[in-house]
Amino acid sequence: MGINSLFSMGNRFKRLLAQLNLANQLTFLRLVLIPFFVIAVLEGRFGVALGLFVTAAVTDLLDGLSARMLGEGTPLGAYLDPAADKLLLVAAFVLLTDYPVMLQDVAMVHRIPLWLTVLTISRDVLIVAISLLLYVTRTQTRFPPSIWGKLTTTAEFLMIALFLLFNRLQTGTRTLEVMVWLTLVMILVSGFHYLGRTIRMLSRPKPAP
Repeated sequence: MGINSLFSMGNRFKRLLAQLNLANQLTFLRLVLIPFFVIAVLEGRFGVALGLFVTAAVTDLLDGLSARMLGEGTPLGAYLDPAADKLLLVAAFVLLTDYPVMLQDVAMVHRIPLWLTVLTISRDVLIVAISLLLYVTRTQTRFPPSIWGKLTTTAEFLMIALFLLFNRLQTGTRTLEVMVWLTLVMILVSGFHYLGRTIRMLSRPKPAP
C-alpha cells in the first residue's frame, strides 16, 4: 500500500469522524441497544426489553430533532438513521412473531401474527426495490419517506411497545388486536401510496443528462 493510499484512507476517516455529531451519536446508540434488546426478549425479560425499546425510540426522535434544529444533517445520518430504525423494528417483529413452531424457552402470552410480520417486511423490501428502480432509471439518489410512511413507522413502534408491555403484564388482548389491525391499515395505505408516487415519478420525462 503506497503513501498516497494511506493519505487517502486517512482523509476518508477524518471525513467520517466529522459527521459523528450529536444526531449520529444518538443513532449509533440506537444500534448499540439492539443486541441488548434481543437478549432481553429471548430471556423473557419484557420489562427490560420495553425499557430498551422505548429508549431506542426516544433516540430516534431526538436525533431527528437534533439534525433539523441544529442543522446537523449529514450524508452518513441520512443512510444510518433509517437503517437503525429498520434493524430495530425487524428484530422486534421477528422475535415477537407467532411462528408455527414457537420458541419453547420464551414464555410469551401475546405474539404478532405471522402474516403481519411477512407483510411488514415485504413492504420494506418493496420500498428498497422502488429506491433502486428510481436510482437506475432516473439516477435519483433520494426517496424521502412520505407522511404515510412516517405514520406507519410510528404505528409499528407503538404496536411493538404495547406487545412488550402486555407480555410483561400478561393482559391487554383486545388492545393488541386493535393495534394489529390499525398497523395493517397503515402498512397497506403507505405501501399503495409509495407505489402511486413511484408510478408518477416514472411517468415523468427523464431529465436531460
